[in-house]
Amino acid sequence: MIDWQWTEVDALESQEKWNKARSLLIKNWQENPQDLKVNIRLGFFCWYLLVEDVPLGVKNVDLDELTAILVQVTNFGLANFEDCEDFLWIFGWMISLFPYYFGDYEDWEEKGKSMLKRAHELNPDDPIYRYSYIGSLHSSEAELKNEFQQLQVVLEDRFQGKGLLSEYFKDIWRS
Repeated sequence: MIDWQWTEVDALESQEKWNKARSLLIKNWQENPQDLKVNIRLGFFCWYLLVEDVPLGVKNVDLDELTAILVQVTNFGLANFEDCEDFLWIFGWMISLFPYYFGDYEDWEEKGKSMLKRAHELNPDDPIYRYSYIGSLHSSEAELKNEFQQLQVVLEDRFQGKGLLSEYFKDIWRS
């Protein structure tokens, strides 16, 4: 399991210093593209700013550049982390929610769902992977209730830190 905390990036994100956070993430990714945490944090950062640019009041950030970086990081991850449940889960989540940032809507929506399914298959006992996969199937509220309760048990431990990724997943799944 990845420790999502990254003190310097978390601080920049918390202070909404988007361009500095982006530069630091890109620099780290260029220096070590095989670092899974860097790949995921950079991809999530780009995706989150693209999705939330209006509510966050993002200014002076090149959204076209973020889109290009997101696609590049995604393609790299698909080629290099195809059997890593953390990559499959987070990118599957992002892709299934907003597939149009990645390419053809229907193709990428299915790709995202298949990535969530694969993450769950690789680690079927993980409540986050299970909840995400079952939720992608448009399950009923009753089906998700038990899974949601199990998810709550691991939420705070899994997403420590104050970065966008940790805060996002703690916020959307708080009971």
